[in-house]
Amino acid sequence: MTKIVLHRFGDFEEGFAERIVEILNDCYNSLGAHTVEIVDVYIFESSSSMSAFINDEKAKLGIKTSAFEEDFLAVHDAWHGTPRIMICRDKMSQVPELVGLGVLQHEVAHTVLHGSLEYYVFPTPIFLLDLERNGVISMQTLRDLVYLGSIAVKDYEVTHLLYENGYVDDQMAYNEYCLQPSSEEGEAWKLAEKNNVARLLFLVSILKTAFCATPLLKDRRCRAGISEAITKSMNFLPSKLSARLFRTLEAASEFGMNTHENVARFMREIENLVQYVRLYDAEFPIKNGSKKGI
Repeated sequence: MTKIVLHRFGDFEEGFAERIVEILNDCYNSLGAHTVEIVDVYIFESSSSMSAFINDEKAKLGIKTSAFEEDFLAVHDAWHGTPRIMICRDKMSQVPELVGLGVLQHEVAHTVLHGSLEYYVFPTPIFLLDLERNGVISMQTLRDLVYLGSIAVKDYEVTHLLYENGYVDDQMAYNEYCLQPSSEEGEAWKLAEKNNVARLLFLVSILKTAFCATPLLKDRRCRAGISEAITKSMNFLPSKLSARLFRTLEAASEFGMNTHENVARFMREIENLVQYVRLYDAEFPIKNGSKKGI
């Protein structure tokens, strides 16, 4: 049985913490054979306190990826070599119950599949190193692209594991929630499309969210709903570009059981996307050492 060690940050009702532990235990038990013996669970009263904690941890450990976690309901990491789940009380209270169940099951599956430090270290593809060396992208952009690629794959693997173990309705609810486009995203795209680096990062971020939902496309009960949700999540993009992103999801059919190999496969899709976007906009072509940004 998995031992859950609870850490509380701030003021919230005891019943909330008890319910979290109950849901996590149920999921660990239903997933059957796994090697997770102990998991640290951090519950934060507010999103600001969780963000501050994560940023402080990153600074101490020298982790230099951007603060993508600020929008998450909960996060998983194994930065210290053992699995840890962080949960934001105020954000969890604002979502439907089925979505809350889905996100907690999602984090449990991460601890089962990605609960050690090896799943947080990935080699940088040569094409990104070449772009950085030629001044096309910054080192920060390079790090963020590798990070987004790795979590796209890990999220896909998590949904696949949960789906294979009968978690359908809650994972559909969770993924449909994550895929909902907001007015802020539309405005963010208007800004991002004016800057080549921001545009590339924005598109890969969209793919990260879509890949999480991709395993549900093979279920006849979910296929139409998830396909529609993925399409709507890209509805502020030019139709040619959104269609190209949707086709990229087919790469998941080549994923196997090795996370690092899957990440390498996904990074090839990012390389293809770089090439495609250059053709999409006449401003994109980069010729022989040009310093122009992607």
